[in-house]
Amino acid sequence: MNRLIHKITISGLTLLLLGGVVSPSIAFADSSTTNNSSVTTAKTTEQTYNVQSIGLPYTLVSDKTGIHKVYWYGKWPDSVTATQANDPVFIQGLNDLYPEIPDISNFTGTLASMIVPISLLPGETTIDYLVRSAGGEAGSGADFIDSMTTSTYMSSWIIGNSARFKTGQLTRDDFQANYENEFRPKMEKIDGTEGLIKSYDQIFATEDDDTFKSLISSMMGGMLLGTHLGTESDEQLATIKTDDSVRQMRAMLTAPMTNYLHLQADGTYELDGLVLSEFQALSSWFVDVVTPDPDPDPNPATSQPVTVHYVDAKGKQVAPDKTLTGSLGSAYATNALTIKNYKLSKSPANAKGTFTSQAQTVTYVYDPEIQTGGSGATVAPEGSAVYGLKKLALYKKTSFTKKNRITVYAKKSRQNRPMFVVTGYTKSASGAKRYKVRDVNHHSKTAGKTGYITAKKSVVAPVYYTKKTNKITVTNPSGINAYAKKNLTKKKAHYRQGQVLKVKKIVHHNLTTRFVLTNGRYVTANKKLVIAGKKTMPKKIVTKTAVNRYRTANLTKRNRHYRQNTVLKVTGWTYSNANNFSKRDTLRYKVSGGYVTGNSRYVRGIK
Repeated sequence: MNRLIHKITISGLTLLLLGGVVSPSIAFADSSTTNNSSVTTAKTTEQTYNVQSIGLPYTLVSDKTGIHKVYWYGKWPDSVTATQANDPVFIQGLNDLYPEIPDISNFTGTLASMIVPISLLPGETTIDYLVRSAGGEAGSGADFIDSMTTSTYMSSWIIGNSARFKTGQLTRDDFQANYENEFRPKMEKIDGTEGLIKSYDQIFATEDDDTFKSLISSMMGGMLLGTHLGTESDEQLATIKTDDSVRQMRAMLTAPMTNYLHLQADGTYELDGLVLSEFQALSSWFVDVVTPDPDPDPNPATSQPVTVHYVDAKGKQVAPDKTLTGSLGSAYATNALTIKNYKLSKSPANAKGTFTSQAQTVTYVYDPEIQTGGSGATVAPEGSAVYGLKKLALYKKTSFTKKNRITVYAKKSRQNRPMFVVTGYTKSASGAKRYKVRDVNHHSKTAGKTGYITAKKSVVAPVYYTKKTNKITVTNPSGINAYAKKNLTKKKAHYRQGQVLKVKKIVHHNLTTRFVLTNGRYVTANKKLVIAGKKTMPKKIVTKTAVNRYRTANLTKRNRHYRQNTVLKVTGWTYSNANNFSKRDTLRYKVSGGYVTGNSRYVRGIK
């Protein structure tokens, strides 16, 4: 069961913290043969926290009495300093306290490597930092939160319902109805849960009541072992509320990452042990009945404010902050603002919530809203890919003068159009719209160059389709792959150039799109690799004059001569000068043994 939970999460949070900061990137990786080179976006100013100690892992349990920490290894101290973590004698002492756990050294031996400085962007939430640290794509935090809350849902549902059954609060029929109406439908939507569903189906199919009770106890015990708990009574476990547990997990992940960095007396910081436990937490754990304290808490928990930020993708403020206050436990709600020249690009997961004893931040992210041409269409979003429709140039500055020109890109066929990643927006002195870009034509001499190009929609356009079409034709000479997942993983099939595919719908994946075929498979929606509708090319050609065959599409290395009126079978098509953007390209037909010209003066297509 514990392995299943880890499979559902994107990765261990501890590993994310140690992975280093990698900016979100977009790569031209849809083709089955294209290099997976990445392009990083501009780095934003960060604040580094000097972490010199780390809290040891614990499970957070909460109920009406407050929040409690249940440390996984009660004989250990609550935290370890960098000096202690690098002391072999100290580490061996930790190991000796738990001789019954033979592989405990696998954890203690890594403590020193976990105590590293942490750099955060202004107002960065925990989930955004973890995704960024792992090199994840911008906007993928919601997927991560869904995975973590699913893990919490599983553990809280299984433990809570099992305990309520064991204590007589649920009949077997009620327990089974909850499973079939709640748990099973949710698990069926998640990859990797087939074994769990099969196990529970078998348990509920058991006719003997004593055997059924024994199996439920065993399954519940495994989950308690995975959460490092189990000393609580069944009556206490029966108070677990799945919805509260999920809401608590979501609140922790959307809280500022600084909540888990604790300032020490010497000015250094300690990383909270909740990070090492992968935010293991359950809510409403204990019995609600609480014996009144004759001596009230001299420092009762008080509500802390919620600060609302309005920033662009680089963290720059685009509207004044708002501060919300309210009583502890009461609800708050925030709203996006209408900001001139900006459009909302990311709504926070914690736009609504409750006031807690910890300060919270809610961040709305906006993109510049720049118009092009007379139609008023919005330009491609930052981080997305565009390509050149006509001849264009790359410039050092927004002023498009010969002195500022870096390179010129010739007009190319669809397959070979020069491609760029948008890293920003600006205007020239005269008000003309410009893209700030990075050249991502990986096999060309211009790859990696940065500068400015026009943002006119008649000259540049998005690389990916945004609207559904009924059919697409594969145009990439090497074909394309079809996958089971929209992130183009789990390859299912390969489609060759010229194949016509039926499309069910189009879906978004980060800053790109995918076509979903009628068979449920996902393929790229990159216009350089596929084209909407049915594109036909001749299956045979006849030579109108004598022509030569060559080994390359640039018509070099001649390897055969054909006389006039020779019929040749066409196996594909491509264009010359694929990676030379200073020259235009020309159609070539692929035939057995090489390539011949596609010029209609020399060859003619036949049925």
